[in-house]
Amino acid sequence: MLIRLELADMLESGGFRVLPVASAEEALEALNATPAIQVVVTDVNLSPNRIDGIELARRAGRDWGTGVVVISGQVDPDRELPSGVHFLTKPVHEATLVHLVRSVMPARGQETVPAERAPAPPPRERASQEAEETWGLTPRQQEVLGLLVQGKSNREIAEALGLSENTVKVHLVTIYRVLGVSSRTEALLAGLQHFPTRPRSSS
Repeated sequence: MLIRLELADMLESGGFRVLPVASAEEALEALNATPAIQVVVTDVNLSPNRIDGIELARRAGRDWGTGVVVISGQVDPDRELPSGVHFLTKPVHEATLVHLVRSVMPARGQETVPAERAPAPPPRERASQEAEETWGLTPRQQEVLGLLVQGKSNREIAEALGLSENTVKVHLVTIYRVLGVSSRTEALLAGLQHFPTRPRSSS
């Protein structure tokens, strides 16, 4: 937890917008929710018995085309890193980290989401696709917004959808951006226009 916050502080000081998450699973959820993410910075060792940093690096680069920096206290990682992933040993120095993150950012205008991630949906999913095109939100983001309109807290939304609170915050950041609002209250008012009948929770 402490090293994660320290890395976030370093990157924010370097001028980056940072979205700290607590696990590889939350990082993958964040990548799904926020396509604008350009770089993933991860430690090799994450939650035991779950996805580790190297597997996260592989998925982030393969499925989202993001730049990836893997950090470890070891001189070399135990496993071979995916192609294009940069390795940084601890202790991490701010100037080195900032420089490395800048160097792995995709070039401006470069497509960061491979086309194969967005195949044509089967007929049963067309309704969800049409809703996304109408609202500008993914089905999951619409669920989050719908629960927000019901007056649910972040914790209640997380419990209803089987997410972590941090992942709910990730979705809310994207929802604010898509709706052009800057606060929970403004999002609620905008959501009432989208969901005038106050939809039920999906739980």
